[in-house]
Amino acid sequence: MNADTPDDSRLRDRWWLLIMLGVVAITALVFAWNSMQLKSGRQEPGAWLDDNGRLHVLGLILDQTTLREAETRLKSRSDVALYIYPKGHPKAGITLEAYFPSIADHTRVILLLDADIPLLHDIEKRATRPHLYPNSVARMNIAAQDHERALSLPIHALTLIPSARITPEDLKARFGKPDSSKKNGSGDISMTYRSLGLTATLSQDGTASLYFTTPRP
Repeated sequence: MNADTPDDSRLRDRWWLLIMLGVVAITALVFAWNSMQLKSGRQEPGAWLDDNGRLHVLGLILDQTTLREAETRLKSRSDVALYIYPKGHPKAGITLEAYFPSIADHTRVILLLDADIPLLHDIEKRATRPHLYPNSVARMNIAAQDHERALSLPIHALTLIPSARITPEDLKARFGKPDSSKKNGSGDISMTYRSLGLTATLSQDGTASLYFTTPRP
């Protein structure tokens, strides 16, 4: 068998580079489209309910798609950890979450995994010591063996943090009139769409957080 020449090796490396650049470009277009959907008001279904009442967001099906499938769909690895939220926090208690820090166009995604309390406490036994954040939320890194278990868990809820600045008008153009819209003392706006299980929070600093969970009858 003839050995590769230097020219053969360079040609093969060039082809691999072109393939990888193509994958990155396609992924970037997909997520740029999702962020800009909110800005444009176009009516393609970025979030929708199927005939069985299952909520689809970013191509993921809440309460069905597993974390492993989500990583394949989003073409990114996630950072999985336990979080302990203090009393009085909207998410008070212990949760298992998967964080995608930057998807193509710098959109961030947080997936809340469907893990019951006994499983969470079992994972907690092997997790690292809690790291406490200034907001009193504690994070615990999980053991490698538990990461494998996490990959098989379905997604219960999804938080989307778009890279583009989102306004109330953008949301109304995309999803219609909200069921409720409130402004707190800090000027942050919360808009709720019950039929989509969506709660959107628009901060004065321009950041937006869209929290999706399967709507219940």
